[in-house]
Amino acid sequence: MKRNLFIFLFSIFSLLQAQVDSLVTDSTKLSLDLEKLQTDGNNFNPQVKPQNHFLPLSGRYVLGGIEIVGGVPYTSKQILNFTGLQIGESIDLRGNELNNAIKKLWKTSRFSEVEVYLNKVEEGKAYLIFNLEGVPSIHKVEFIGVKKSAQEDFVKNNELKPGVKITQNLLNQTRLNIKKHYTEKGYPDAIVNISHTPAEGRDYTDILTINVDRGKRIKIQDIIFEGNQVFSDSKLRRKALKETKRKGILRKYIFQIFKGSKLIPEKYEEDLGNLIEFYKSYGYRDAKVVWDSISRTENNDYLIEIGLDEGNQYYLGNVNFIGNSVYDTELLNRIFGYKKGDPYDAVGIEKKLSSGDRDDNVITLYQDNGYLFSRVIPVEKSVVNDTINLDIIIQEGSQARWNYVTFDGNTQTHDHVIAREIYTKPGELFSKTDLKRTYINLGQLGYFDPQQITYDIQPNQESNTVDVKWGLTPQSSSQVELQGGYGGGRFIGTLGLSFKNFSLKNLLKGKHWKPVPLGDGQTLSLRAQAGSYFSNFSFSFIEPWIGGSRPTALSISIYNSNYKNLYQNDESRLTIWGASLGLNKLLTWPDNYFRLSNSVSYQRYDFKNYGYNIGSIRYRDGQANNLAYQIGLSRQSTGDPIFPKSGSDFNVSLKLTPPYSLLNNKDYKKLKEEGNFESLYKWLEYYKVQFSGNWYKEIIGKLVLRTGAEFGFMGAYNKTIGVSPFERFFMGGTGLQANRFDGREIIPLRGYEDFTDGGGGKKDITPLGGGTIYDKFLLELRYPITMGQQAKIFGLGFIEAGNTWDNSSSFQPFELKRSAGVGVRVFMSAFGMLGFDFGYGFDQYPNSAGKPSGWQTHFIFGQSL
Repeated sequence: MKRNLFIFLFSIFSLLQAQVDSLVTDSTKLSLDLEKLQTDGNNFNPQVKPQNHFLPLSGRYVLGGIEIVGGVPYTSKQILNFTGLQIGESIDLRGNELNNAIKKLWKTSRFSEVEVYLNKVEEGKAYLIFNLEGVPSIHKVEFIGVKKSAQEDFVKNNELKPGVKITQNLLNQTRLNIKKHYTEKGYPDAIVNISHTPAEGRDYTDILTINVDRGKRIKIQDIIFEGNQVFSDSKLRRKALKETKRKGILRKYIFQIFKGSKLIPEKYEEDLGNLIEFYKSYGYRDAKVVWDSISRTENNDYLIEIGLDEGNQYYLGNVNFIGNSVYDTELLNRIFGYKKGDPYDAVGIEKKLSSGDRDDNVITLYQDNGYLFSRVIPVEKSVVNDTINLDIIIQEGSQARWNYVTFDGNTQTHDHVIAREIYTKPGELFSKTDLKRTYINLGQLGYFDPQQITYDIQPNQESNTVDVKWGLTPQSSSQVELQGGYGGGRFIGTLGLSFKNFSLKNLLKGKHWKPVPLGDGQTLSLRAQAGSYFSNFSFSFIEPWIGGSRPTALSISIYNSNYKNLYQNDESRLTIWGASLGLNKLLTWPDNYFRLSNSVSYQRYDFKNYGYNIGSIRYRDGQANNLAYQIGLSRQSTGDPIFPKSGSDFNVSLKLTPPYSLLNNKDYKKLKEEGNFESLYKWLEYYKVQFSGNWYKEIIGKLVLRTGAEFGFMGAYNKTIGVSPFERFFMGGTGLQANRFDGREIIPLRGYEDFTDGGGGKKDITPLGGGTIYDKFLLELRYPITMGQQAKIFGLGFIEAGNTWDNSSSFQPFELKRSAGVGVRVFMSAFGMLGFDFGYGFDQYPNSAGKPSGWQTHFIFGQSL
């Protein structure tokens, strides 16, 4: 009986449920957490939300279709793709399918509002309405209170490009980034407001307006220390706080150019650590910052106060090396450098043992011999009063070898060109120095952006092998020189083409012309210059590796020049033919940065009724021949050829001709007395010694100091003939002048005007006819403005001095013409180095009536200067 009663009650309940379902078919609202489903009978309005609603008793339906309302540019099909829903699939309106679909719409960041309503249910099918409010995209960005140069950086760094969705995350992150930018510039109170308004005539796109009130620059008025007895406040501020500097007269006018007085929270925290490191380097290993305080003064500047506990000073006691078998203790002690009784320099000891930033320490000694997995562990064995005895435990391990060596990102240079520059060769012992050398070689090629060369090392200690992947970013290595000018009734035009990654073997293969055949690392240069009175044509080709295990470069050049003396008749001319052949070989001693170069050159000068002075000698008719041999030794370890930050380069060379006057029976004294210069100098004879060197070092942040020196001397075999009028030294300006047909060496000296044709002119600092000896010295500060792939720009300030003398007896090495100034350089791979210098010459010309040279503007084309 109980069973029959249960069946009866269940049947009644089922009938009631069916009736309820039929009543709520068109008036149901389903709420899913924060998202809503709602309807208002047959008159649906997404903006009107009914007050009364019923939940369906059964939530499983087939999705019959969707309708999109609101301000979005998406179709129903696109919304279904976003949600993952499909028409005809079964969904539970109270289950996970619809809930997940709504979450997916939010995750697209395309919508600022998402509401889903149940429109109707027919024959077991549910029809939904999606009420969506779209997130607008950027039409353009407008700035208020921001410099134009900063605007471009803000757009780039925050990816504020047209079409990007204006999400709340984008607005918040952009606001934080701009705020941080101004804080780092010394404006911590900057206010950044970002708004966006619809762009007229463009649906779903807004104009983003960024309004910045940077406020007043807030500087550090003072930094005060308490508790310091060993070091003064000034020394701690100067030596320990590298990034946090107070304002002052000297800093305001000099150093603040590169490190202003500003408080950057992240840098300040680093400097507190640097302060402790400074103390530890003097043996105060227990030193600590007890407290610090940052407050504002009456002038609204910062006042920083730092409390210190210096502790006691400790000294180094006995030092024992334990576990070394590859290298003896004497060698390790010599590299270690510290001796018993020295202050216990915990920072310096770590650097001399195992710092990865140094090349002159114990760990580098091991790693350069393959011991990649070696470890150097200093252990304080005992502390006796103020003396610390140190054990240095060395775990040598096994030697590791290079395994897989790959390079990624190369698109135009053939693999064998890169492979021959790589020192990290498979099968050879691992070497930290080889990594550095490979980096320098790849940067010096000129085919890849040196700033973006990377390497990823993957060691495998089980197999004692190392994989390395080199990351390369190609840059154009071809350059175009196209210039034209008109002045003084004369036109001068220049066309030059230089392909530094040329491929001669693919010259006749049309498919490799992109636009010329490239990839084999060869250099092909063509140059033509023509004007009203002269024309020059030149061709050169360099094969950087003609064979062998070490790179040996072969160079060939040919040129022809034609000059006309405008003050003579139409038959007046000077024709020059020249050619040279050279070999440049990489050496292994004293180290593998050295190169030995050898070259043979020949020039033939053919004068016809020319009537022009070569030096102090007037030529009219005849010929002069210049056959010379040159040998040079150079070393370059600067890495980046455009903006070196470390390393050096130098070159010493000897150029000489055969001593004809010592081998024939000509009466040179008689020829000179007769003024027969065409016969006297038919075959030129001389010897020249030259030296140049530059050293680069980062001194403050990215600020690079370049120091340089040059010297040149030209001599004669025969005193009767004297020094040749050709091949002499001329100084002044930038060295870009024409009329270099007599083989002259042009030494730039900014702040002074370019020399005149023969030297000794009214504004020349070069003696008449050119000098036979010169020297020059340079100090230059360089700071990178941008090192992007498209253009590299850096500013500079220089102090330099130099002079030329007509003979060795008048040589006064320190009686120099001095100058100083500023400049900028722009390197674009397609055009080479461009720039200008604005220099002031402090000294007078020989004929300048006691007045200094004054301000001079110099333009730079294709040279580093």
